[in-house]
Amino acid sequence: MKTKRARYQQGTIRKIPRANGFAWEVRFSDTVNGKQHQKSLYFQSDEYPTKTSVRKSIQQQVALANSDNDRHKIGVTFGTIAALYRSEHLPTLRKSTRQKNAYLLRDYIEPKWAAVPLQSVTPLKVVGWLTDIKGLRKGLTDDFKPLAATTRAGVRSVMHQCFELAALHGYLPATDRNPMSLVKVKGTSRREREKIILLPEQFNRLVTALPAPLNVMVLLLGCLGLRISELLGLHWGDIDWDRLTIMIQRSFTHEELGEVKTRASRAKLPLDEVLLSIIKAHRESAKDSVLMFPSSRTGGYRSASMLLQKGMQPVAIQLGFGRVTFHDLRHSCRTWLDAKGVPVGIVKGMLRHADVGTTMNVYGGALQPDMRAGQSAMVRELIPESMKH
Repeated sequence: MKTKRARYQQGTIRKIPRANGFAWEVRFSDTVNGKQHQKSLYFQSDEYPTKTSVRKSIQQQVALANSDNDRHKIGVTFGTIAALYRSEHLPTLRKSTRQKNAYLLRDYIEPKWAAVPLQSVTPLKVVGWLTDIKGLRKGLTDDFKPLAATTRAGVRSVMHQCFELAALHGYLPATDRNPMSLVKVKGTSRREREKIILLPEQFNRLVTALPAPLNVMVLLLGCLGLRISELLGLHWGDIDWDRLTIMIQRSFTHEELGEVKTRASRAKLPLDEVLLSIIKAHRESAKDSVLMFPSSRTGGYRSASMLLQKGMQPVAIQLGFGRVTFHDLRHSCRTWLDAKGVPVGIVKGMLRHADVGTTMNVYGGALQPDMRAGQSAMVRELIPESMKH
C-alpha cells in the first residue's frame, strides 16, 4: 500500500474583519491521534500591515508545523532556517557574538535571502552577492561603500551555521557538503589594522601620564598580557597574597559577566613583588568593593570602550604613540618577553594561548618558577619609578 507523503505547509493567510479594520488569520493543519485539526494564529493589522510581514513572522511556526515531513525534498525558504537560527543557535553564543550575528542576519542576510528557497541559495549566487554587497558609511544615510572583508566573512560564517542547522533539522541531507564551504572571501587573511607595539620606555611614559586607577589597570594589562575583558572581571579574591599569584577566571564584556575566552585562558599567573606592592597600594584607595577596579560612578563593572576612548587612547595620541588599543598592550607584552629571551613555551603559558602556534604566529603548561622569572625580568623595566614603593 502506497503511503501518502505529508504535504509541506506554508500556512494559509487570510484577512478577517474587525471593528476597527482587519486582522490576519494564519491556519495550519495539525494531526492528533490520527485525526486532523485546524490550528489558527492571529496578527493585528496595525503591527502587521501586509501579508509579507505576516509571512516573515511565522517562519518558526512553519518549521514546527512541518516537523514530521520529509523536509529535505521540500523547497523551504532560507527564512525558515534563519528563524531556527534565531531561536536555537543565537542564544547559545556569547553576548558580543550574539549581537554581531543578529545584526548581520537582520541587515544583510535576511533582506536578500529570506524569501528564497533553500535549495536556490547556491555558492555561486552567494559569491556574486558578497562581491557586490555594500553597506552605509558610518554616520551617513545615503552613502554606500563595499563591505569590509571581515564583515563579508562574518556574513558567510552565519550562513554556514544556518546550513549546518538546516542539516541538523533534516531540511537538507546531513551527508551533503555544506554549500557555504565553497564560498571564499578574499582579503580576510590580511590584517586591516596594523597593531602598535610600544617600546618599554613608551609604555613607561604612557603609564606615568595616566590618572589613577587607569594607570594601574594599564600596567597590569601590559605586565600580565591580559585581555581588557579579563582585567575588568578581576575580583580581590582572585589574588593569593601569600603565594604572589592571581587567578584569571572570568571576563566582563558587552555589559555581561561570563567565562574567559578559552579553557586555556583560565589560569593562575605569578605576580612580581613590585607589581603586587602597587596593587596593594591601589587596594587601600578602592573602598570595600569585591571588584579590583569598580566604576567610581556605579560601583559596578567598568566599560572597556569608555576606558579606551576617554581614558588611555587620547593620552597615547597626545604622547605621539598613535591610536593604541588595549589589545596592542597584549601584543606588546609578547614582544617584551621575546626581548628578554623568554622561551616561547613560557610565553604561551603566560599569555594563556591554547595553541603555541597562536603565540608564535599571532602574538609573537609553563612552570610557575620559569613564568615568574620571565615576568620579573620584564616587569622591572616597565614599572615607572614613581609607582615603585
